[in-house]
Amino acid sequence: MKMKLTKLILTLCVLSASALNVFAASKVVTSSTTESNQSYDDSDTTTLSALNVTTSGVTYTGTNITLSATNNSTGGTAFGKGAYTNNAILFLTGGTISTTGSLGHGINLTNASSGTVNNVNIKTTGFTGHGLAIGNSTLTLTGGSISATGSNGNGIYLYDAANATLNNVNIKTEGREGYGVFTQLGSTLTLIGGTISTSGIAGYALHLANGSNDIVSGVTIATTGVSGHGVRAVSSTLTMTDSDISVTGNNAHALYIIANSTAAVDLNSNIITGNLFASGTSTITITGSNGSVITGDVSGETSSTIGITLSDADTKLVGNVSRTADSEINLTLGAGALFHGGGTLDNLTLESGAIIGYAGNVLLVTDSITIGEDITIDFSNLTETGEYTVFDWSGATGGESISGEQFTVTGDGVAGTFSVANNQLTFNASAVPEPSTWFLIGAGLGALALIRRRSS
Repeated sequence: MKMKLTKLILTLCVLSASALNVFAASKVVTSSTTESNQSYDDSDTTTLSALNVTTSGVTYTGTNITLSATNNSTGGTAFGKGAYTNNAILFLTGGTISTTGSLGHGINLTNASSGTVNNVNIKTTGFTGHGLAIGNSTLTLTGGSISATGSNGNGIYLYDAANATLNNVNIKTEGREGYGVFTQLGSTLTLIGGTISTSGIAGYALHLANGSNDIVSGVTIATTGVSGHGVRAVSSTLTMTDSDISVTGNNAHALYIIANSTAAVDLNSNIITGNLFASGTSTITITGSNGSVITGDVSGETSSTIGITLSDADTKLVGNVSRTADSEINLTLGAGALFHGGGTLDNLTLESGAIIGYAGNVLLVTDSITIGEDITIDFSNLTETGEYTVFDWSGATGGESISGEQFTVTGDGVAGTFSVANNQLTFNASAVPEPSTWFLIGAGLGALALIRRRSS
């Protein structure tokens, strides 16, 4: 009886060790296909090379793991993957993943996989190399960085209804048509904190396509390449809060929203530098507060709608507005908010205390105009006296009660009066001498007085 019990205990121990298959520290595994419930414990240093995960319950842990996927399990340099899951669970903490081959992915989750990745640095350099490629799977990524420097390389690529949450991740792409984040085919991304930067030609920091839904909060976005957009949405939905966007390349846009897309942007002490564009029945809605500044032209085409509301002091929109006849642009300014620009608006609301910066041309309002009291018109750039038309709402409703007394001029060296006639607000400018001019006039008058005294 005692011998049978001993055999049973030994058998259970063997089966348990076989099922767990735990590799000790410093174990090197290359070009392997794992079995179920394996655990790689890297209390020292473990190198996992080109590991293909095909079953569930697989765990990578450790602060010193390096996944090198320049060669995949087939021995070639193309299609190499640092970590690949197929209907598997991936846990990865710390370390570095790098790929150099074409179509190489740092981490690739597929077929209903899930992953939790913390503080991992990922770098891809090959053509169409993606830091993360996630299809029909879920991922939570916290900390770390992603760099994709090859042409057509994406920092993060979501497809086939993938779902990912990123917390404080820094993403950078440098290749031509390299996207910091590319979501498509019904994927959902929640992006919290961190940065996205691109520098290659036609590189988009955030690109949504084909029914994607991206939620972005507290992210800093910057692009420097030609035709590089901060956000480009095609048939998708963007919700953005507390984020900054800066684009500097030619033909670049901070927001480029097309093909029945929706972008809702809430700025709170944020800055957007770059043009805004909507087309194809798309909608852009922007609210700005607490000193948020938008610098760039706003334009809409083909049945699009753009609405901008700036609510309080020091919030600004600096740029011109334009749209095709079938599109719409609406602007609302609260007390202390400023619009410095010209062009065409459909609906204009100036709450009491709002500020308009005269940009050298008339602001045309075509649908409706509502204006409160104590509106300031800033003529700081005015250099000549004469008559200037500020608003023209001859084709709009409302405005019947608007009078020149509602407006006050500001600007060095400028004075004059406002008048309203034929649904137009006109400023009749008369120059106010500069202090130096007053000094010269005073000196001249003093000299004349002295001459008269001596002649008498």
